[in-house]
Amino acid sequence: KAIYPNNLLDAYLEGKFVNLMSGSVYNSYDRTLHNSDEQIRESEPLYIGCDFNVTKQAATIYVQREGGKEWHAVEELTNMYDTPEMIRLIQSKFAGHKIYVYPDASGGARKSVNASVSDIALMEQAGFAVRAKKSNPAIRDRVMAMNGALESGRVKINANACPDVAECLEQQVYRNGEPDKTSGNDHQNDATTYPIAYEMPIVKPPADVKFDFAL
Repeated sequence: KAIYPNNLLDAYLEGKFVNLMSGSVYNSYDRTLHNSDEQIRESEPLYIGCDFNVTKQAATIYVQREGGKEWHAVEELTNMYDTPEMIRLIQSKFAGHKIYVYPDASGGARKSVNASVSDIALMEQAGFAVRAKKSNPAIRDRVMAMNGALESGRVKINANACPDVAECLEQQVYRNGEPDKTSGNDHQNDATTYPIAYEMPIVKPPADVKFDFAL
C-alpha cells in the first residue's frame, strides 16, 4: 500500500477491473493537496530530471525534505534549445549546489546537439552526478511510480515556482492507450517523472505460476 497507486491496489487486492489506458495520465495529482511552499536552501543538493528534445528541453528541480522521505519540485527550466544551453542554465542558476541529474536514458545514445558526445556525456563532463539506467523504464511503470508517490505524499509541487510542471501534470491525457504527446505536455512531465521512477519505482508483484509435470 505504501508503493502502489490506488487503482492498482483495487486491481491487485480487490480483483477489480481497472482501466489504466484512459482519462488523465497523472490522475493522482491534486494542485491543492500536493502543494508545497518549499524553496531551494543554500548549498543543499539538487535533484534534476532532464528531458532531451531539440528546442524543447525541459528540467524539473527537486529538493529533499524529511530526511529524503519527501521530494519537492521547487524550480523548472523550460523550452531550452539544446543540452549545452540546459547545462549553462543549471550551472549559472544553481552554482554552489551539488547537482544530481536524472536524464532521459536514451540521451546516452543520441545527441540533441551536433557534437561528438552524447547528452548524458555532456552532463557528466559538466560535473553533474548522473543517475540513469541503461534504458528508460516502461512509460506505464513511470506513470504508476509517479501516481503512487503522489498518493503516498512523497512528492509535492510548488506550483507557484513550477507552473508548467503543475499544468502539465493536470493536462496530459491518454490518446489511443498511450500518454498524449501531441499537446506538448509530455516534455515537462518526462522531466518531472524520471527522478521519481528511478528513486521510487513500482515493485511489481511476482507472478504466481504453478507448474504441473506429467510423469
